[in-house]
Amino acid sequence: MEAMKTHLVVGAGLIGHPLAERLAARGDSVTIATRSGSAAFGAAALVLDASDPAAFSRAAGGMSTIFLCTNPPYTDWAAQWPPIFDAAIAAASATGSRIVVMGNLYPYGSPIVAMTEHSPETTTEAKGLIRQAGWAKMRAAQDAGTIRAVEVRASDYFGPGATGAAHLGESFFTAVLRSKTA
Repeated sequence: MEAMKTHLVVGAGLIGHPLAERLAARGDSVTIATRSGSAAFGAAALVLDASDPAAFSRAAGGMSTIFLCTNPPYTDWAAQWPPIFDAAIAAASATGSRIVVMGNLYPYGSPIVAMTEHSPETTTEAKGLIRQAGWAKMRAAQDAGTIRAVEVRASDYFGPGATGAAHLGESFFTAVLRSKTA
């Protein structure tokens, strides 16, 4: 008989919140960790400063998988992402938890041809360089055998809850539903 899967989902935004609920709905034990202690149906809620390696490691104790789905405000990426990546690596290393990083396409830069998982990371843009460096640290820790990690990269968010600058978000659908230009 397989042991129950236990997961730590860090972040409760457009990815973390539904992920936590779906994992819980399939019967897994889930803790969702955020700065504010946001809840998700079926998951235990935890207040966590994801940049604190000791706190992150305590939160990840006994977890089979860490899902890193947090996303600091763009203006804070340079200050907040590096310590989050460092703390996540420390937690995965200390606990043996696998780690899944929710990434984006920023590290690729502006591709000239169709983008694939084998496309070179050619960004020169500040946000892309920050995410590129964070994943490079994760990949180096995996290559060294310290952690087991994978990054899932997505382009833009769309659908329910997509707000702000999302291409297929609230502003697009609000205009379309009013027969206006999106």
